[in-house]
Amino acid sequence: MPLRMRQTTGDSSASELSFGMSDIISSSSSCPSPTEIDPNMYTFPDRIREEERMTTIRSLIPDEIKAASLKQQLQALQSEYNALSRDISQKRYSLTHIGVLPPEVMGEMFVYAVGSDELAALSLSQVCLAWRIIIQSTPRAWSTITIRFTRVKALKLAEHYFKQSRACPLHVAIIEPPPTWRTGVPEHEIWPVADLVKANWNRIKIFRMYKIGGGVAQTFLESCFPLEVPQLESPDSSQSSLALSPPPKPTSRSLTRSPVRHIALHLFPNHNPGQATDFGDFRLMPSLFGDPREVSTFTLENGLPCYDMNLFNWGTLRSIQIEEPHMFSYSTPIDRVLDILAANPMLHAFVLAGNRSNRVRATEVRRMTEGIVNLPALRVLSLQSVDIPFLLDSISCPILEKLKLGNELGARWDGSVASSLRNLIKRSNYPSITRLRINEIATPSLISTNDWACFEMMPNLQSFRCHHTDFPDDLLTQFTLPSSSALPPGDLSMGKLLCPALSKLVFENCNLSGAALVSLAKARSECTQDHVALQELWTWQCPNIRSIDEELLQDILGDRYTPTLQKEDV
Repeated sequence: MPLRMRQTTGDSSASELSFGMSDIISSSSSCPSPTEIDPNMYTFPDRIREEERMTTIRSLIPDEIKAASLKQQLQALQSEYNALSRDISQKRYSLTHIGVLPPEVMGEMFVYAVGSDELAALSLSQVCLAWRIIIQSTPRAWSTITIRFTRVKALKLAEHYFKQSRACPLHVAIIEPPPTWRTGVPEHEIWPVADLVKANWNRIKIFRMYKIGGGVAQTFLESCFPLEVPQLESPDSSQSSLALSPPPKPTSRSLTRSPVRHIALHLFPNHNPGQATDFGDFRLMPSLFGDPREVSTFTLENGLPCYDMNLFNWGTLRSIQIEEPHMFSYSTPIDRVLDILAANPMLHAFVLAGNRSNRVRATEVRRMTEGIVNLPALRVLSLQSVDIPFLLDSISCPILEKLKLGNELGARWDGSVASSLRNLIKRSNYPSITRLRINEIATPSLISTNDWACFEMMPNLQSFRCHHTDFPDDLLTQFTLPSSSALPPGDLSMGKLLCPALSKLVFENCNLSGAALVSLAKARSECTQDHVALQELWTWQCPNIRSIDEELLQDILGDRYTPTLQKEDV
Protein backbone atom coordinates (compact mmCIF):
# COMPACT_ATOMS: atom_id res chain seq x y z
CA MET A 1 0.00 0.00 0.00
CA PRO A 2 1.59 3.34 -1.00
CA LEU A 3 2.22 5.93 1.73
CA ARG A 4 1.57 9.59 1.22
CA MET A 5 3.41 12.33 3.19
CA ARG A 6 2.60 16.02 3.04
CA GLN A 7 5.70 18.25 2.72
CA THR A 8 5.45 21.37 4.89
CA THR A 9 8.90 22.86 4.10
CA GLY A 10 10.27 24.60 1.00
CA ASP A 11 8.41 26.47 -1.63
CA SER A 12 5.95 23.72 -2.55
CA SER A 13 3.35 24.01 0.24
CA ALA A 14 0.89 21.48 -1.21
CA SER A 15 3.18 19.01 -2.92
CA GLU A 16 2.93 15.37 -1.87
CA LEU A 17 5.62 12.68 -1.78
CA SER A 18 4.54 9.21 -2.78
CA PHE A 19 6.68 6.11 -2.32
CA GLY A 20 6.00 2.37 -2.14
CA MET A 21 7.43 -0.77 -0.52
CA SER A 22 9.94 -1.06 -3.34
CA ASP A 23 11.42 2.29 -2.34
CA ILE A 24 11.93 1.08 1.23
CA ILE A 25 13.62 -2.09 0.08
CA SER A 26 15.85 -0.28 -2.33
CA SER A 27 16.99 2.12 0.39
CA SER A 28 18.10 -0.69 2.76
CA SER A 29 21.48 -0.83 1.15
CA SER A 30 22.29 2.44 2.84
CA CYS A 31 21.81 1.09 6.49
CA PRO A 32 24.97 1.12 8.71
CA SER A 33 26.84 -2.13 9.48
CA PRO A 34 27.08 -3.54 13.05
CA THR A 35 30.59 -2.18 13.46
CA GLU A 36 29.32 1.30 12.69
CA ILE A 37 26.63 1.24 15.46
CA ASP A 38 27.34 3.46 18.50
CA PRO A 39 26.50 1.56 21.72
CA ASN A 40 25.79 4.87 23.50
CA MET A 41 23.20 5.71 20.88
CA TYR A 42 21.39 2.35 20.73
CA THR A 43 20.22 0.35 23.97
CA PHE A 44 18.88 -3.22 23.75
CA PRO A 45 15.70 -4.12 25.80
CA ASP A 46 17.30 -7.20 27.44
CA ARG A 47 20.08 -5.16 28.85
CA ILE A 48 17.63 -2.65 30.22
CA ARG A 49 15.58 -5.37 31.97
CA GLU A 50 18.68 -6.97 33.52
CA GLU A 51 19.87 -3.67 34.96
CA GLU A 52 16.42 -2.96 36.39
CA ARG A 53 16.28 -6.45 37.96
CA MET A 54 19.66 -5.99 39.66
CA THR A 55 18.62 -2.60 40.94
CA THR A 56 15.41 -4.06 42.40
CA ILE A 57 17.35 -6.88 44.09
CA ARG A 58 19.78 -4.44 45.64
CA SER A 59 16.89 -2.37 46.96
CA LEU A 60 15.18 -5.46 48.50
CA ILE A 61 18.05 -6.33 50.83
CA PRO A 62 17.60 -3.45 53.30
CA ASP A 63 13.81 -3.84 53.13
CA GLU A 64 14.01 -7.51 54.04
CA ILE A 65 16.37 -6.79 56.90
CA LYS A 66 14.01 -4.15 58.22
CA ALA A 67 10.97 -6.45 57.86
CA ALA A 68 12.73 -9.26 59.76
CA SER A 69 13.64 -6.88 62.54
CA LEU A 70 10.06 -5.62 62.79
CA LYS A 71 8.77 -9.19 62.85
CA GLN A 72 11.03 -10.07 65.74
CA GLN A 73 9.88 -7.01 67.60
CA LEU A 74 6.24 -7.90 66.87
CA GLN A 75 6.72 -11.47 68.12
CA ALA A 76 8.37 -10.21 71.26
CA LEU A 77 5.51 -7.81 71.84
CA GLN A 78 2.93 -10.53 71.16
CA SER A 79 4.62 -12.87 73.62
CA GLU A 80 4.75 -10.13 76.20
CA TYR A 81 1.07 -9.36 75.55
CA ASN A 82 0.05 -13.02 75.92
CA ALA A 83 1.99 -13.39 79.15
CA LEU A 84 0.48 -10.19 80.52
CA SER A 85 -3.03 -11.33 79.49
CA ARG A 86 -2.60 -14.69 81.20
CA ASP A 87 -1.31 -12.98 84.32
CA ILE A 88 -4.30 -10.63 84.34
CA SER A 89 -6.73 -13.55 83.83
CA GLN A 90 -5.16 -15.56 86.61
CA LYS A 91 -5.26 -12.62 89.00
CA ARG A 92 -8.89 -11.94 88.13
CA TYR A 93 -9.71 -15.67 88.53
CA SER A 94 -8.03 -15.68 91.94
CA LEU A 95 -10.36 -12.89 93.04
CA THR A 96 -13.49 -14.99 92.34
CA HIS A 97 -15.06 -17.35 94.88
CA ILE A 98 -14.22 -20.45 92.86
CA GLY A 99 -10.67 -19.30 92.31
CA VAL A 100 -9.75 -19.58 95.97
CA LEU A 101 -10.60 -23.31 96.06
CA PRO A 102 -7.64 -25.70 96.12
CA PRO A 103 -7.06 -27.74 92.95
CA GLU A 104 -7.87 -30.97 94.83
CA VAL A 105 -11.31 -29.64 95.72
CA MET A 106 -11.86 -28.45 92.16
CA GLY A 107 -10.93 -31.91 90.91
CA GLU A 108 -13.54 -33.53 93.17
CA MET A 109 -16.11 -31.04 91.94
CA PHE A 110 -15.29 -31.95 88.34
CA VAL A 111 -15.68 -35.64 89.11
CA TYR A 112 -19.12 -34.94 90.57
CA ALA A 113 -20.07 -32.61 87.71
CA VAL A 114 -19.15 -35.13 85.03
CA GLY A 115 -21.72 -37.63 86.31
CA SER A 116 -23.25 -39.60 83.44
CA ASP A 117 -22.58 -36.96 80.79
CA GLU A 118 -20.54 -38.58 78.06
CA LEU A 119 -18.54 -35.51 77.00
CA ALA A 120 -18.58 -33.44 80.20
CA ALA A 121 -14.89 -33.96 80.95
CA LEU A 122 -13.92 -32.88 77.46
CA SER A 123 -16.14 -29.79 77.67
CA LEU A 124 -14.75 -28.76 81.06
CA SER A 125 -11.20 -29.04 79.77
CA GLN A 126 -11.96 -26.39 77.15
CA VAL A 127 -13.25 -23.69 79.51
CA CYS A 128 -9.90 -22.19 80.48
CA LEU A 129 -6.29 -23.11 81.03
CA ALA A 130 -6.67 -23.48 84.80
CA TRP A 131 -9.59 -25.88 84.45
CA ARG A 132 -7.79 -27.84 81.74
CA ILE A 133 -4.77 -28.36 83.98
CA ILE A 134 -6.95 -29.42 86.93
CA ILE A 135 -9.21 -31.83 85.05
CA GLN A 136 -6.31 -33.38 83.17
CA SER A 137 -4.74 -34.03 86.56
CA THR A 138 -7.93 -35.80 87.75
CA PRO A 139 -8.08 -39.26 86.13
CA ARG A 140 -11.39 -40.17 87.76
CA ALA A 141 -13.11 -37.46 85.74
CA TRP A 142 -12.26 -39.46 82.59
CA SER A 143 -13.05 -42.90 84.00
CA THR A 144 -16.55 -43.16 82.45
CA ILE A 145 -16.05 -43.93 78.78
CA THR A 146 -19.00 -44.15 76.39
CA ILE A 147 -18.22 -45.43 72.91
CA ARG A 148 -20.88 -44.56 70.34
CA PHE A 149 -20.23 -46.06 66.95
CA THR A 150 -22.45 -43.38 65.36
CA ARG A 151 -20.21 -40.57 66.65
CA VAL A 152 -17.61 -39.07 64.34
CA LYS A 153 -14.08 -40.13 65.34
CA ALA A 154 -15.41 -42.39 68.08
CA LEU A 155 -12.13 -44.31 68.24
CA LYS A 156 -10.00 -41.16 68.64
CA LEU A 157 -12.26 -39.89 71.40
CA ALA A 158 -12.13 -43.23 73.22
CA GLU A 159 -8.33 -43.32 72.98
CA HIS A 160 -8.18 -39.83 74.51
CA TYR A 161 -10.38 -40.88 77.44
CA PHE A 162 -8.40 -44.09 78.02
CA LYS A 163 -5.18 -42.06 78.03
CA GLN A 164 -6.44 -39.35 80.41
CA SER A 165 -7.87 -41.91 82.86
CA ARG A 166 -4.37 -43.32 83.42
CA ALA A 167 -4.57 -46.25 85.88
CA CYS A 168 -8.02 -45.40 87.25
CA PRO A 169 -10.74 -48.15 87.27
CA LEU A 170 -13.04 -47.69 84.29
CA HIS A 171 -16.75 -47.77 83.51
CA VAL A 172 -17.03 -48.59 79.80
CA ALA A 173 -20.32 -48.47 77.89
CA ILE A 174 -20.64 -49.40 74.23
CA ILE A 175 -23.88 -48.26 72.65
CA GLU A 176 -25.76 -47.32 69.50
CA PRO A 177 -24.27 -48.84 66.37
CA PRO A 178 -25.46 -47.43 63.01
CA PRO A 179 -28.76 -48.91 61.73
CA THR A 180 -26.96 -50.30 58.68
CA TRP A 181 -25.05 -52.71 60.91
CA ARG A 182 -28.19 -54.79 61.39
CA THR A 183 -27.89 -56.16 57.87
CA GLY A 184 -24.12 -56.69 57.98
CA VAL A 185 -21.47 -56.35 60.67
CA PRO A 186 -18.38 -54.39 59.47
CA GLU A 187 -15.62 -56.20 61.31
CA HIS A 188 -12.96 -53.71 60.17
CA GLU A 189 -14.74 -50.98 62.15
CA ILE A 190 -15.32 -53.12 65.24
CA TRP A 191 -11.86 -54.64 65.60
CA PRO A 192 -9.96 -51.37 66.44
CA VAL A 193 -12.41 -50.55 69.24
CA ALA A 194 -12.33 -54.14 70.48
CA ASP A 195 -8.51 -54.07 70.56
CA LEU A 196 -8.65 -50.85 72.58
CA VAL A 197 -11.03 -52.37 75.12
CA LYS A 198 -8.98 -55.56 75.26
CA ALA A 199 -5.78 -53.62 75.92
CA ASN A 200 -7.42 -51.89 78.90
CA TRP A 201 -9.54 -54.81 80.14
CA ASN A 202 -7.46 -55.17 83.30
CA ARG A 203 -8.74 -51.73 84.40
CA ILE A 204 -12.43 -52.10 83.53
CA LYS A 205 -14.66 -52.39 86.59
CA ILE A 206 -18.07 -51.91 84.93
CA PHE A 207 -18.75 -53.10 81.37
CA ARG A 208 -22.07 -52.46 79.64
CA MET A 209 -23.48 -52.74 76.14
CA TYR A 210 -26.74 -50.95 75.28
CA LYS A 211 -28.87 -50.95 72.13
CA ILE A 212 -26.41 -53.29 70.47
CA GLY A 213 -27.54 -56.01 68.09
CA GLY A 214 -26.63 -59.57 68.94
CA GLY A 215 -24.40 -59.97 65.90
CA VAL A 216 -22.43 -56.80 66.68
CA ALA A 217 -22.04 -57.78 70.36
CA GLN A 218 -20.93 -61.28 69.45
CA THR A 219 -18.35 -60.02 66.93
CA PHE A 220 -17.05 -57.45 69.42
CA LEU A 221 -16.70 -59.90 72.32
CA GLU A 222 -15.15 -62.58 70.14
CA SER A 223 -12.49 -60.04 69.17
CA CYS A 224 -11.77 -59.39 72.86
CA PHE A 225 -12.05 -63.03 73.97
CA PRO A 226 -11.37 -65.43 71.06
CA LEU A 227 -13.26 -68.68 70.90
CA GLU A 228 -11.46 -71.81 72.01
CA VAL A 229 -13.76 -74.12 70.03
CA PRO A 230 -15.51 -73.73 66.64
CA GLN A 231 -18.52 -71.42 66.63
CA LEU A 232 -21.90 -73.10 66.93
CA GLU A 233 -24.50 -72.39 64.29
CA SER A 234 -27.21 -70.01 65.44
CA PRO A 235 -30.44 -71.94 66.01
CA ASP A 236 -33.45 -71.16 63.86
CA SER A 237 -37.07 -71.49 64.90
CA SER A 238 -37.72 -73.57 61.80
CA GLN A 239 -35.12 -76.16 62.72
CA SER A 240 -35.79 -79.26 64.71
CA SER A 241 -34.78 -79.62 68.33
CA LEU A 242 -31.04 -79.24 68.82
CA ALA A 243 -29.27 -81.30 71.44
CA LEU A 244 -26.68 -79.01 72.96
CA SER A 245 -23.85 -80.66 74.80
CA PRO A 246 -22.04 -78.63 77.44
CA PRO A 247 -18.84 -77.00 76.19
CA PRO A 248 -15.50 -78.06 77.62
CA LYS A 249 -14.17 -76.06 80.54
CA PRO A 250 -11.23 -73.78 79.69
CA THR A 251 -7.80 -74.45 81.07
CA SER A 252 -6.21 -72.10 83.54
CA ARG A 253 -3.62 -71.19 80.91
CA SER A 254 -6.23 -69.37 78.85
CA LEU A 255 -7.77 -67.37 81.69
CA THR A 256 -7.13 -63.67 82.23
CA ARG A 257 -7.67 -62.16 85.67
CA SER A 258 -9.97 -59.13 85.58
CA PRO A 259 -11.22 -56.67 88.24
CA VAL A 260 -14.62 -56.30 86.54
CA ARG A 261 -17.50 -56.12 89.03
CA HIS A 262 -20.57 -55.41 86.89
CA ILE A 263 -21.38 -56.79 83.44
CA ALA A 264 -24.56 -55.87 81.54
CA LEU A 265 -25.37 -56.79 77.94
CA HIS A 266 -28.67 -55.20 76.91
CA LEU A 267 -28.83 -56.47 73.35
CA PHE A 268 -31.32 -54.97 70.94
CA PRO A 269 -33.44 -57.53 69.02
CA ASN A 270 -34.06 -57.04 65.32
CA HIS A 271 -37.79 -57.05 64.57
CA ASN A 272 -37.58 -56.05 60.92
CA PRO A 273 -40.01 -58.09 58.77
CA GLY A 274 -38.38 -60.81 56.75
CA GLN A 275 -35.22 -60.88 58.89
CA ALA A 276 -34.19 -63.35 61.56
CA THR A 277 -34.10 -62.23 65.17
CA ASP A 278 -30.74 -60.69 65.99
CA PHE A 279 -29.50 -62.23 69.24
CA GLY A 280 -26.12 -62.98 70.75
CA ASP A 281 -25.04 -66.61 70.93
CA PHE A 282 -22.33 -67.04 73.57
CA ARG A 283 -22.89 -70.72 74.38
CA LEU A 284 -19.41 -71.76 73.29
CA MET A 285 -17.55 -68.95 75.05
CA PRO A 286 -16.79 -70.22 78.59
CA SER A 287 -13.81 -67.85 78.85
CA LEU A 288 -15.94 -64.80 78.01
CA PHE A 289 -14.84 -61.78 80.10
CA GLY A 290 -11.70 -63.64 81.15
CA ASP A 291 -11.61 -64.81 84.76
CA PRO A 292 -13.51 -62.16 86.76
CA ARG A 293 -13.40 -63.51 90.31
CA GLU A 294 -14.97 -60.40 91.83
CA VAL A 295 -17.97 -59.88 89.53
CA SER A 296 -21.17 -59.21 91.50
CA THR A 297 -23.84 -58.49 88.87
CA PHE A 298 -24.40 -60.11 85.48
CA THR A 299 -27.17 -59.15 83.04
CA LEU A 300 -27.84 -60.58 79.59
CA GLU A 301 -30.91 -59.61 77.58
CA ASN A 302 -31.76 -61.24 74.26
CA GLY A 303 -28.82 -63.61 74.27
CA LEU A 304 -27.91 -67.24 74.90
CA PRO A 305 -25.27 -67.45 77.63
CA CYS A 306 -22.76 -70.15 78.30
CA TYR A 307 -23.94 -71.60 81.59
CA ASP A 308 -20.42 -72.94 82.12
CA MET A 309 -18.97 -69.41 82.06
CA ASN A 310 -16.15 -68.82 84.52
CA LEU A 311 -17.86 -65.92 86.28
CA PHE A 312 -20.67 -68.26 87.46
CA ASN A 313 -18.29 -70.43 89.44
CA TRP A 314 -16.62 -68.11 91.96
CA GLY A 315 -19.56 -67.53 94.30
CA THR A 316 -19.29 -63.73 94.22
CA LEU A 317 -22.45 -62.97 92.23
CA ARG A 318 -25.15 -60.95 93.94
CA SER A 319 -27.47 -60.47 90.98
CA ILE A 320 -28.09 -62.61 87.88
CA GLN A 321 -30.51 -61.58 85.15
CA ILE A 322 -30.77 -63.73 82.02
CA GLU A 323 -33.43 -63.21 79.37
CA GLU A 324 -33.08 -65.68 76.54
CA PRO A 325 -34.76 -65.20 73.15
CA HIS A 326 -37.75 -67.49 72.72
CA MET A 327 -36.90 -70.34 70.34
CA PHE A 328 -38.30 -73.78 69.67
CA SER A 329 -34.91 -75.22 68.86
CA TYR A 330 -33.24 -74.42 72.18
CA SER A 331 -33.78 -75.73 75.71
CA THR A 332 -32.60 -74.07 78.88
CA PRO A 333 -30.17 -76.37 80.76
CA ILE A 334 -32.11 -76.44 84.01
CA ASP A 335 -29.51 -78.60 85.76
CA ARG A 336 -26.81 -76.01 85.09
CA VAL A 337 -29.15 -73.32 86.42
CA LEU A 338 -29.30 -75.21 89.72
CA ASP A 339 -25.51 -75.51 89.71
CA ILE A 340 -25.21 -71.74 89.32
CA LEU A 341 -27.63 -71.15 92.20
CA ALA A 342 -25.73 -73.60 94.38
CA ALA A 343 -22.40 -71.95 93.51
CA ASN A 344 -23.67 -68.46 94.45
CA PRO A 345 -25.46 -68.76 97.81
CA MET A 346 -25.27 -65.01 98.47
CA LEU A 347 -27.49 -64.05 95.53
CA HIS A 348 -29.83 -61.14 96.23
CA ALA A 349 -31.74 -61.24 92.93
CA PHE A 350 -32.22 -63.99 90.35
CA VAL A 351 -34.15 -63.39 87.12
CA LEU A 352 -34.45 -66.08 84.45
CA ALA A 353 -36.62 -65.80 81.34
CA GLY A 354 -35.68 -68.96 79.50
CA ASN A 355 -37.10 -71.57 77.16
CA ARG A 356 -38.37 -75.10 77.48
CA SER A 357 -36.47 -77.13 80.00
CA ASN A 358 -34.30 -80.06 78.95
CA ARG A 359 -34.83 -81.71 82.33
CA VAL A 360 -34.45 -85.46 82.29
CA ARG A 361 -34.86 -88.17 84.92
CA ALA A 362 -31.20 -87.90 85.83
CA THR A 363 -31.71 -84.24 86.77
CA GLU A 364 -34.56 -85.12 89.14
CA VAL A 365 -32.53 -87.90 90.74
CA ARG A 366 -29.60 -85.53 91.16
CA ARG A 367 -31.77 -82.94 92.91
CA MET A 368 -33.20 -85.57 95.23
CA THR A 369 -29.69 -86.79 96.01
CA GLU A 370 -27.99 -83.43 96.52
CA GLY A 371 -30.92 -81.87 98.37
CA ILE A 372 -32.41 -78.40 98.36
CA VAL A 373 -30.35 -75.39 97.27
CA ASN A 374 -30.42 -72.86 100.12
CA LEU A 375 -30.33 -69.19 99.12
CA PRO A 376 -30.25 -67.32 102.45
CA ALA A 377 -29.80 -63.85 100.89
CA LEU A 378 -32.25 -64.08 97.97
CA ARG A 379 -34.84 -61.29 98.03
CA VAL A 380 -36.01 -61.09 94.39
CA LEU A 381 -36.97 -64.15 92.34
CA SER A 382 -38.41 -64.00 88.81
CA LEU A 383 -39.01 -67.13 86.74
CA GLN A 384 -40.54 -66.96 83.26
CA SER A 385 -40.93 -69.49 80.47
CA VAL A 386 -38.90 -72.12 82.30
CA ASP A 387 -39.64 -75.17 84.43
CA ILE A 388 -41.15 -73.13 87.26
CA PRO A 389 -42.40 -76.01 89.48
CA PHE A 390 -39.06 -77.83 89.34
CA LEU A 391 -37.09 -74.73 90.34
CA LEU A 392 -39.52 -73.83 93.13
CA ASP A 393 -39.24 -77.37 94.48
CA SER A 394 -35.42 -77.19 94.39
CA ILE A 395 -34.67 -74.02 96.36
CA SER A 396 -35.23 -72.43 99.76
CA CYS A 397 -35.44 -68.63 100.25
CA PRO A 398 -35.88 -67.59 103.91
CA ILE A 399 -35.96 -63.81 103.26
CA LEU A 400 -37.73 -63.74 99.89
CA GLU A 401 -39.60 -60.44 99.34
CA LYS A 402 -40.49 -60.13 95.64
CA LEU A 403 -41.73 -63.02 93.49
CA LYS A 404 -42.69 -63.06 89.82
CA LEU A 405 -43.94 -66.17 88.04
CA GLY A 406 -45.15 -66.18 84.48
CA ASN A 407 -45.17 -67.26 80.88
CA GLU A 408 -45.02 -70.89 81.88
CA LEU A 409 -45.05 -73.17 78.84
CA GLY A 410 -47.84 -75.65 79.47
CA ALA A 411 -48.00 -75.33 83.27
CA ARG A 412 -51.22 -74.67 85.16
CA TRP A 413 -51.66 -72.67 88.32
CA ASP A 414 -54.26 -75.07 89.68
CA GLY A 415 -51.70 -77.83 89.69
CA SER A 416 -47.96 -77.97 90.05
CA VAL A 417 -47.27 -74.20 90.19
CA ALA A 418 -49.57 -73.48 93.15
CA SER A 419 -48.44 -76.58 94.99
CA SER A 420 -44.76 -75.80 94.42
CA LEU A 421 -45.24 -72.23 95.62
CA ARG A 422 -46.91 -73.39 98.82
CA ASN A 423 -44.12 -75.87 99.43
CA LEU A 424 -41.50 -73.16 98.83
CA ILE A 425 -43.14 -70.89 101.40
CA LYS A 426 -43.32 -73.66 103.97
CA ARG A 427 -39.81 -74.86 103.27
CA SER A 428 -38.47 -71.29 103.58
CA ASN A 429 -40.14 -70.85 106.99
CA TYR A 430 -42.79 -68.45 105.71
CA PRO A 431 -40.73 -65.56 104.32
CA SER A 432 -42.14 -62.03 104.37
CA ILE A 433 -43.20 -61.80 100.71
CA THR A 434 -44.42 -58.26 99.96
CA ARG A 435 -44.86 -58.36 96.17
CA LEU A 436 -46.29 -61.11 93.98
CA ARG A 437 -46.86 -61.07 90.22
CA ILE A 438 -48.50 -63.82 88.18
CA ASN A 439 -48.35 -63.55 84.43
CA GLU A 440 -49.89 -65.82 81.78
CA ILE A 441 -50.36 -68.94 83.86
CA ALA A 442 -53.35 -71.06 82.91
CA THR A 443 -56.03 -71.52 85.59
CA PRO A 444 -58.82 -73.59 84.02
CA SER A 445 -61.52 -75.43 85.98
CA LEU A 446 -60.84 -73.90 89.38
CA ILE A 447 -63.04 -75.78 91.82
CA SER A 448 -61.44 -75.31 95.20
CA THR A 449 -59.86 -72.21 96.65
CA ASN A 450 -57.14 -74.40 98.11
CA ASP A 451 -55.26 -73.83 94.86
CA TRP A 452 -54.80 -70.24 96.07
CA ALA A 453 -53.97 -71.14 99.66
CA CYS A 454 -50.54 -69.57 99.23
CA PHE A 455 -52.15 -66.15 99.86
CA GLU A 456 -52.89 -67.21 103.42
CA MET A 457 -49.17 -67.83 103.81
CA MET A 458 -48.34 -64.25 102.76
CA PRO A 459 -49.83 -61.98 105.42
CA ASN A 460 -47.32 -59.22 104.61
CA LEU A 461 -48.21 -59.07 100.91
CA GLN A 462 -48.52 -55.41 99.87
CA SER A 463 -48.73 -55.59 96.07
CA PHE A 464 -50.35 -58.22 93.84
CA ARG A 465 -50.35 -58.11 90.04
CA CYS A 466 -52.25 -60.61 87.93
CA HIS A 467 -51.81 -60.51 84.15
CA HIS A 468 -53.57 -62.68 81.57
CA THR A 469 -54.68 -65.15 84.23
CA ASP A 470 -58.15 -66.29 85.30
CA PHE A 471 -58.56 -64.99 88.83
CA PRO A 472 -61.50 -66.49 90.79
CA ASP A 473 -64.17 -64.30 92.39
CA ASP A 474 -64.18 -66.54 95.46
CA LEU A 475 -60.67 -65.44 96.25
CA LEU A 476 -61.63 -61.77 96.03
CA THR A 477 -64.22 -62.49 98.68
CA GLN A 478 -61.45 -63.69 100.98
CA PHE A 479 -59.87 -60.23 100.75
CA THR A 480 -63.06 -58.57 102.04
CA LEU A 481 -64.23 -60.67 105.01
CA PRO A 482 -63.05 -59.96 108.59
CA SER A 483 -60.56 -62.25 110.26
CA SER A 484 -61.55 -65.19 112.43
CA SER A 485 -59.25 -66.34 115.17
CA ALA A 486 -61.09 -69.66 115.43
CA LEU A 487 -59.72 -70.86 112.11
CA PRO A 488 -56.70 -73.17 112.39
CA PRO A 489 -53.48 -72.07 110.62
CA GLY A 490 -53.23 -73.18 107.02
CA ASP A 491 -57.01 -73.67 106.62
CA LEU A 492 -58.33 -71.40 103.88
CA SER A 493 -62.09 -71.16 104.27
CA MET A 494 -64.82 -68.57 104.24
CA GLY A 495 -64.40 -65.92 106.91
CA LYS A 496 -60.59 -65.64 106.77
CA LEU A 497 -59.28 -62.21 105.71
CA LEU A 498 -56.35 -62.61 103.34
CA CYS A 499 -53.37 -60.27 103.08
CA PRO A 500 -54.35 -57.48 105.50
CA ALA A 501 -51.35 -55.38 104.36
CA LEU A 502 -52.44 -55.43 100.71
CA SER A 503 -52.49 -51.88 99.31
CA LYS A 504 -52.02 -52.34 95.55
CA LEU A 505 -53.94 -54.57 93.12
CA VAL A 506 -53.41 -54.80 89.37
CA PHE A 507 -55.57 -56.94 87.09
CA GLU A 508 -54.87 -57.02 83.36
CA ASN A 509 -56.94 -59.15 80.99
CA CYS A 510 -58.39 -61.20 83.84
CA ASN A 511 -61.85 -62.80 83.92
CA LEU A 512 -62.94 -61.52 87.31
CA SER A 513 -66.36 -59.94 87.79
CA GLY A 514 -66.97 -56.28 88.41
CA ALA A 515 -69.36 -56.96 91.31
CA ALA A 516 -66.71 -58.84 93.28
CA LEU A 517 -64.22 -56.05 92.64
CA VAL A 518 -66.70 -53.42 93.82
CA SER A 519 -67.24 -55.38 97.04
CA LEU A 520 -63.49 -55.50 97.57
CA ALA A 521 -63.17 -51.74 97.01
CA LYS A 522 -65.92 -51.03 99.56
CA ALA A 523 -64.34 -53.26 102.18
CA ARG A 524 -60.79 -51.96 101.64
CA SER A 525 -61.45 -48.27 100.92
CA GLU A 526 -60.60 -47.21 104.47
CA CYS A 527 -57.94 -48.32 106.91
CA THR A 528 -59.15 -50.35 109.90
CA GLN A 529 -57.56 -52.38 112.68
CA ASP A 530 -57.83 -55.49 110.49
CA HIS A 531 -56.35 -54.17 107.24
CA VAL A 532 -54.77 -51.19 105.54
CA ALA A 533 -56.56 -49.05 102.99
CA LEU A 534 -56.34 -49.91 99.29
CA GLN A 535 -54.12 -47.23 97.72
CA GLU A 536 -54.02 -48.39 94.09
CA LEU A 537 -56.41 -50.44 91.98
CA TRP A 538 -55.71 -50.97 88.28
CA THR A 539 -57.94 -52.88 85.86
CA TRP A 540 -56.81 -53.07 82.24
CA GLN A 541 -58.83 -54.80 79.54
CA CYS A 542 -60.86 -56.97 81.89
CA PRO A 543 -63.88 -58.03 79.77
CA ASN A 544 -66.28 -58.76 82.67
CA ILE A 545 -65.95 -55.30 84.24
CA ARG A 546 -68.83 -53.16 82.98
CA SER A 547 -69.02 -49.39 82.67
CA ILE A 548 -71.31 -49.17 85.68
CA ASP A 549 -68.75 -51.12 87.72
CA GLU A 550 -66.06 -48.67 86.69
CA GLU A 551 -68.23 -45.75 87.78
CA LEU A 552 -68.84 -47.34 91.17
CA LEU A 553 -65.13 -48.01 91.64
CA GLN A 554 -64.39 -44.42 90.70
CA ASP A 555 -66.89 -43.15 93.26
CA ILE A 556 -65.48 -45.38 96.01
CA LEU A 557 -61.73 -44.96 95.43
CA GLY A 558 -61.49 -41.73 93.44
CA ASP A 559 -58.00 -41.15 92.04
CA ARG A 560 -56.82 -44.41 93.55
CA TYR A 561 -58.61 -46.31 90.79
CA THR A 562 -57.39 -46.46 87.18
CA PRO A 563 -60.15 -47.71 84.86
CA THR A 564 -59.81 -50.07 81.95
CA LEU A 565 -57.84 -48.67 79.05
CA GLN A 566 -59.81 -48.08 75.90
CA LYS A 567 -58.71 -49.59 72.61
CA GLU A 568 -57.44 -46.27 71.34
CA ASP A 569 -55.31 -45.90 74.49
CA VAL A 570 -53.61 -49.29 74.21
